[in-house]
Amino acid sequence: MEEFELVIVGAGSAGCIVANQLINKTNFKVLLIEAGPSDNNPVVKIPLGYGMTFYNKKLNWNFYSKKQKNLSNREIYFPRGKVVGGSGSINAMIYARGLNTDFEEWSQNKNDIWSWSSINESFREIEKHISIKDHSSIINKIPVNDVSSLHHPILKNFFEATKEQRVEFNQNLTSDTINQVGHYNINTRNGYRFTSSNGFLKPVLNNSKLKLLKNCIVRKINFNQKKILSIEIFHKEKKILVKPKIGAILCAGSIMTPYLLMHSGIGSANHLKKFNIDVTIDSPQVGNNLQDHIGLDYLYKSRVDTLNKYLGRWPGRIKSVLSYAYNRSGPLSLSINQGGGYINWNSKNKFPNLQLYFNPMTYSISYKNKRPLLNTDKFNGFIIGFNSCRPKSRGQIYLSSNKFNDAPVIDPNYLDHYEDINDLKCAFDFIRKISKSLHLKKIIDKAIDIDPLKSSDEELIDHFRKKSTSVFHPCGTCRMDDSIQNGVVSKRLKVHGAENLWIVDASVFPNITSGNINAAVMMIANRATQLIIEDLKNNN
Repeated sequence: MEEFELVIVGAGSAGCIVANQLINKTNFKVLLIEAGPSDNNPVVKIPLGYGMTFYNKKLNWNFYSKKQKNLSNREIYFPRGKVVGGSGSINAMIYARGLNTDFEEWSQNKNDIWSWSSINESFREIEKHISIKDHSSIINKIPVNDVSSLHHPILKNFFEATKEQRVEFNQNLTSDTINQVGHYNINTRNGYRFTSSNGFLKPVLNNSKLKLLKNCIVRKINFNQKKILSIEIFHKEKKILVKPKIGAILCAGSIMTPYLLMHSGIGSANHLKKFNIDVTIDSPQVGNNLQDHIGLDYLYKSRVDTLNKYLGRWPGRIKSVLSYAYNRSGPLSLSINQGGGYINWNSKNKFPNLQLYFNPMTYSISYKNKRPLLNTDKFNGFIIGFNSCRPKSRGQIYLSSNKFNDAPVIDPNYLDHYEDINDLKCAFDFIRKISKSLHLKKIIDKAIDIDPLKSSDEELIDHFRKKSTSVFHPCGTCRMDDSIQNGVVSKRLKVHGAENLWIVDASVFPNITSGNINAAVMMIANRATQLIIEDLKNNN
């Protein structure tokens, strides 16, 4: 194989931005490796098509957690993108920066490289705010699309119901720590999903300094002392050793990045020795600090029309398909998550403790040939959902064997912290109050499965343990910290103890952010690459 200065592992939300910056701002020759296929696929491009990517093993790692002792001993599904664009190619497309208080633990002072002012600037550098009528080209940016004018009118009932509880309506949700509800912006353009692959990778893909390898698995990084000697990859059933002249940047995500590190001899020495893996760097925090949002939807039958009318019945489906085919509009051009917000409801902390979702449709999971499918219900219905913004429970990723093809063990350790139980009770209280409000009461026909108004906290907690799911925001498994005893990478995202290895993905989060984390991942990629380029220039 030809020679490269830098190797990027993972062409997801972070990896595409890292590749873009290295190509645009340096003369390095870069190899970008992606485990999955191209994102040039209709189920990826059509926004509401993500229901078809949810269990698609060609585009998705299809992970499951170990059985969760606090969730009725259930295994929890963990979809992660295995495709160019990463999880940004299979998610609900919500662009949520998080709240400014989420990043207080990331910096020591206002002049820190991860201060809110630096983070805010990094967000601004990658964003292009657009509306549905904006058809201008987007290069080296991610579109933050205000599609509120296309959202279902039933959202007004939710906004008015929350207003009765003194929650402010914000047309587009902000990073301010206020009680707010509004419309979720999404990453789409001209009716298509728009990922970091579209905004950052595509503009540099034909550059002679960049090579993209798809359907290629990285199994191990080999070291000589503390410096990368080679990277072992499998491509087209062949084992290939790539020897980067400078180093490597891992952007494989919060599950696969620590998994690859452990198979490469970087992790807790005691854990690695159990599987006869030679220890290169004794880094005890690799795989620890796993955080994730876990949530639940309350489903209601509605007295008024919802999106179920269009997506749950064939006449409506045909109309929706035609609307999308001719105008790139209608339900297929949107996310299922249309409204929501952040509230501090009897929280034990100064920042909001609950993220809310209001979806103008309901769906159930059915099975066909053992493959789960998401099906819109035929009756009119809507969802009020929630998750804790900043759960305190901490889990871990670890090995099940020394064979790379054996899946990692994922243990989120949900509901292990008493504050997470308190957040559940806060959510129950809020949902009871808004469901009794005039504006929701008049459209609710009846609750499905369980009615918060007719159930005690204990009954609702038991129901949560049996029915809740991940909101698919795992992070923190290679957290940044100045000490190897407390973290895996430095504040400049170099792996502690390694000379030429960096990590740039959700695994470096010190703590989870409020809301959907994809925006924060892209922000990190932008800021981190600036730091890496600075360091490389200073070392030459």
